This record gives sequence, C-alpha cells and structure tokens, in this order.
Amino acid sequence: MRNHRIIDLTMKEFELLRYLMEHPREVLTREQILENVWGYDFMGESNVIEVYVRYLRLKIDSDHDKRLIQTVRGVGYVLRES
Repeated sequence: MRNHRIIDLTMKEFELLRYLMEHPREVLTREQILENVWGYDFMGESNVIEVYVRYLRLKIDSDHDKRLIQTVRGVGYVLRES
C-alpha cells in the first residue's frame, strides 16, 4: 500500500521492492540486485532490472510527486524519498 491505495505487484516486482526496502537509502548495484532478486544463475535479458524498475515506478509512483526508486547513474538504484 501507498497512501491507503493497494498496489498489485507480480512476484518478481514484490521481490525487487522488498530487496530495495531491506536496504533503504543504500545504493545497490545492478549486480547486487541480479544476485539477490533473480539469483546467481540468471541468464535473462541484460535490461531486466531496468524493465522491472520501470514497472514498479509506474505502480508505486503514479499519483505521487516523489519518486521512491531513484537511479544512481553508472551505479544502480536506491530507495529513498527525494
């Protein structure tokens, strides 16, 4: 939920959000996210993180001015309010 609105997430979206929430205000690299959310043996698309971050942003940031998931260019992502 965000601001009393239920947000439906897929299992992978939930796992990604949970991992980010377990490390608030900590910049997580793409490698850390891949290992901890998709697993060591993941051999999928190279842009899978960007795709799922976009899905999450569309769901959790719609109707809100502040983005919770922020991109740290050249490093990864961080969960924090602006």
